[in-house]
Amino acid sequence: MYYKFSQPTRLKAAADLGSENGAEVLADEVGFADAENGNWVHLTIYNPLDEPAVGWARKTGNAGEVRLAEAAAPPRVEFGVWSFIKGCIDAEFWINGQDKKSPFFVTADYLIAWALIETSNLTDSKSKLGNIGPKTPPGDGSGPFQLTTAEWKTFLDDPLGADSSTASRDLGLDQIAGAAFLARKAMSDISAAITANDAAAGLADTQGVAGPYVPAYIDILLAHMFGVETAIKFRAMKLAGQGGTAVDAVLTAPSGPFSADDFKILLDTRKNVLKDWDSDVVETVDGAIVNVEKLLQAAFAKAFALIKELAPEDLPNADGTAPWMPGAEAEQTAWAPLGDETTPAAQTRIRGYFADIGQPLAAGTEIPAWCGAFAGFCVNKTNPALFKAITGNPLSSGSWQSFGNESVPLGDPSPPRGAIVVMSPDKNSSSASHVGFFSRYLGSDNEQVELLGGNQSDRVTLTKFDRAKILAIRWQSAEKVADDNAGDAAIGGAAASGQFGTLLDFIGQFESRNNYNAYFGHAGNTNDPAVASKTVGDTLVFQDQMVAKNKTSSACGKYQIVRGTLKGLISNGVIKKTDLFSPGNQDILAIALMKGRGLGSFLANPLSDDRLNRFMLSLAKEWASMPVPQDTRGRFRKVKAGESYYAGDSINSSLTTVEKYKEAVRSIHA
Repeated sequence: MYYKFSQPTRLKAAADLGSENGAEVLADEVGFADAENGNWVHLTIYNPLDEPAVGWARKTGNAGEVRLAEAAAPPRVEFGVWSFIKGCIDAEFWINGQDKKSPFFVTADYLIAWALIETSNLTDSKSKLGNIGPKTPPGDGSGPFQLTTAEWKTFLDDPLGADSSTASRDLGLDQIAGAAFLARKAMSDISAAITANDAAAGLADTQGVAGPYVPAYIDILLAHMFGVETAIKFRAMKLAGQGGTAVDAVLTAPSGPFSADDFKILLDTRKNVLKDWDSDVVETVDGAIVNVEKLLQAAFAKAFALIKELAPEDLPNADGTAPWMPGAEAEQTAWAPLGDETTPAAQTRIRGYFADIGQPLAAGTEIPAWCGAFAGFCVNKTNPALFKAITGNPLSSGSWQSFGNESVPLGDPSPPRGAIVVMSPDKNSSSASHVGFFSRYLGSDNEQVELLGGNQSDRVTLTKFDRAKILAIRWQSAEKVADDNAGDAAIGGAAASGQFGTLLDFIGQFESRNNYNAYFGHAGNTNDPAVASKTVGDTLVFQDQMVAKNKTSSACGKYQIVRGTLKGLISNGVIKKTDLFSPGNQDILAIALMKGRGLGSFLANPLSDDRLNRFMLSLAKEWASMPVPQDTRGRFRKVKAGESYYAGDSINSSLTTVEKYKEAVRSIHA
């Protein structure tokens, strides 16, 4: 049962007015009652501030006034899909930036795909992501990732969860960081277990590969659905050729983690994994893995479509061709008469790959797995600087997951030819993953990927792989390098000259009346509180309080930056939590947001009507008060030129004209 407070109240440690005071609760807050004692109710009041407030409160006061009234459960705070997509993109940079030498890499589109599988109908175009309540018993998962209290506690217990609280699990956008952390942790845990299993069986590092077993996203999703130990058991059985075992024998007690009753519930809530899609028969381990592959393939395709629709500026710039591909194809031709790697001529050629990348093999030593050496050889021949920029040992294919400057979504139907593809290992492979160059997708549903690579059937050749085993697709965009270099120089010069002043003030005028102390619903605020005098960390806390109170927006400052965006700017290194949310820093944050919207490319290239309109539309997605320059598909419906991109949400609307907006944007293009 839930109760709503009619007035501010101090919770009590016991059902007694004379007991010690606890936390203060505001009027209209709603708490969950877990015990009652006469006129007293023991409540837990969840809010986004640190830990929940817990204590006793009276239903009626001394004068008979109602202090607590029965109420419905508090509404879950919803989020815009665009904000969620951008949050996942920011989370990719954040989690992978924690340890750039790690072989475990979490992509934004995996996070989006995970949430799609948990909250929406993948076959229904109208089905949307949302901050839903519990959907997947027997666990108590909720939100876009259906994270359980146990999973959330694992996140909170880690230093990376320091900015989150128990209650923030109920804030959909706040779950993104936890999901990214849990996905990477699951990769690490599964890797350690499979590597240990191989060692116990005498199979570890059978090909002398530098690097651990790197799990597939199939494994990571299974870990969330049924626990890490189950994911480990499924993968170990698959690798050992025991995939024909029925899932109930693996999941139910005494050998499995679930009781018979809980397994019956799982057969309903997880039937898309545990049952055959056609016959409704309980699956085998192999069948469950295939079902997850199908789910992920559909979800990755939908995730790509969402990124393309809502954040096209974040799609990779797949310009030009891969300069290393002609050399790789020449090597494939040269290998035709060599046979496999056991021939002396082939071994000489392989040793040349290692020598070329600065890791020569001692004479007489056994040749280790060499897919990474071949990829490095090809890239180093055409771009030594790019090869040297690889983080970690290039012999470990996991090190190629951060190659280049672009991450290609796994649902992209046509990655650039020659893109780096990193694969998870499969049965009878070594404990390492694999790397090769993208050639094409094959099959009726593009379920296979063809790679040109080394150590494929012990030679350099084209080989087909299961697309579901792809861990990452990476690309080096020459145009992005040029744009970034020119853009950074232009941004630096413009910032130094004050060139952004007109546009910044134009945006600020309609977002907040150019008030650095403004916050949502309080454009005239000056010092209650003094927003611009807070640290960035304290601003995040204040934004938590805002969401708890108004259930609508956490927008703060001159540019009305919301909490999720501010956290993303921190993750990307634009600002630190100890810095002040000062006027100068708010301007820097606004320029950083413009940069994320294509500012560098806009400044670095000649001005044209098309380029101007595209940049204006991009900024209109960042600031709702700006109008779209042409008819387009908005966040909620089709919008006409002059309307807000977010028209239709009952909150936002355009506050100026296209012509005035266009004039302000033109002002920054020298």
